[in-house]
Amino acid sequence: MVTVLKNWSMVYLFGLPDGSQMHQRWGRVVTGEVLLDGKHSHVPGDKICTDAVLRSPGNLVHTRTGEVYSLFGQGATLELPVTQLQRLQRLESASQIAIELGSGWRKINSDES
Repeated sequence: MVTVLKNWSMVYLFGLPDGSQMHQRWGRVVTGEVLLDGKHSHVPGDKICTDAVLRSPGNLVHTRTGEVYSLFGQGATLELPVTQLQRLQRLESASQIAIELGSGWRKINSDES
């Protein structure tokens, strides 16, 4: 079953948890707001941060744990250091984190889906 997310951000994470090797991509996650959940484990309006993304063909996102998400509507793509992953998992705004970190970390683009 698929979970549909709106107001989503695809977040590419760089570096190692100790803050070194910031030129290396660690992986990516998606944050967003649940619009519809076919598994009924979330209610509309819940905010979530996915597990690590394995692949993302089109508007579908497949995680390493086997979850599938569909990205709906406006979204953003950002780059952040992996040291910020816990903040994302606490459901803090990816865009706000990027702003707080300054010019070294940024919004790559906004997408209309």
